[in-house]
Amino acid sequence: MNSKKGPATRRTVGALLLAVLLIASCQSMDAGDQKKAEPARLPDVREFDDVLVPREMVVSRDASFVHRGTSMPTGLLRLAGSVEANSLMRYFRANMPKDGWQLVSEFRGPQTLMVFQKAERMCLIAIEDSTFRTFMDIWVVPLNETVDTGIRK
Repeated sequence: MNSKKGPATRRTVGALLLAVLLIASCQSMDAGDQKKAEPARLPDVREFDDVLVPREMVVSRDASFVHRGTSMPTGLLRLAGSVEANSLMRYFRANMPKDGWQLVSEFRGPQTLMVFQKAERMCLIAIEDSTFRTFMDIWVVPLNETVDTGIRK
């Protein structure tokens, strides 16, 4: 009788150990899936304080110039990335008004041009879709009336 009880007890203990290991491994997999499902979201680029740029577009530092004087930043940002031109246009149409920009004009062709205006500045966004990448220039410039040329009338 003891010989029959021994293998049954070993099977039961083995099955319990297997169940505990299976539950523990499933819990660790669930914790890993949560970490993968919620990656740290990188912030979008704000070289100009009030022009949000998708983080998928990489700034070419050598070809860009942003002047931060006493007023709001102005200058040129050159960017490239693997984002479709239509997607970029939707992005700017949705996000620019949130920062107080008004769409003044838009032209679609081989190159797309979007013109936004604020109280004292204009923002011109030129987008060119290429075979493997999309290129974009963002100009933020003061309106002529707000440029201090040093010449007094």
